[in-house]
Amino acid sequence: MWQIYDNRPDWEEKYIHPDFYKMVDPNTEVEMPCPDVYWFPIVSETFCTHLVEEMENFGEWSSGRNEDDRLSSGYENVPTVDIHMNQIGYEHEWLHFLKEFVTKLQEKVFPGYFSEAQAIMNFVVRYNPQEQYFLRPHHDSSTFTINIALNRAGLDFQGGGCRFLRYNCSVTDTKMGWCLMHPGRLTHYHEGLPVTNGTRYIMISFVDP
Repeated sequence: MWQIYDNRPDWEEKYIHPDFYKMVDPNTEVEMPCPDVYWFPIVSETFCTHLVEEMENFGEWSSGRNEDDRLSSGYENVPTVDIHMNQIGYEHEWLHFLKEFVTKLQEKVFPGYFSEAQAIMNFVVRYNPQEQYFLRPHHDSSTFTINIALNRAGLDFQGGGCRFLRYNCSVTDTKMGWCLMHPGRLTHYHEGLPVTNGTRYIMISFVDP
């Protein structure tokens, strides 16, 4: 995973979804399951598996409480059970990924906005019935947010998904390696739906806070 700079062709072959560049093509329509919520393949299942393994091997999951000494303020308004990318030493690589891959799709689906691909909140969330199994309605501190499914709905876990309250619209049939992209503030108030069995992992970035 750390070879994104040193060996990009092999890294892309191993870790970028085989259909990603089809999505970048101007003639390919990107799915929009809810208003201004776009859904597209971005990383391979191998990437998802390796990222989850890295997080579980690191093992220092947050408590899911508001008090969080990883943040400069010491307080998280909408806490999750998570590990930040900077905790495993992958922050620079992830920001490079945002710039090189995510912004290509962002410029296609939200034309006229040119992202700086800056993000200080990049983290993997773990949901299961034994700890945190849902997330209350909230806005994100971002211009836009990406939410990548890291495992398989219906197989690795049951339930889960994201509901956008303003539109009464939910995305529940998430696909491993696929990314949801949506505005972070004002219009896209959303919640994490309850996981009823198993463990769900997602990768979140609040882009251009």
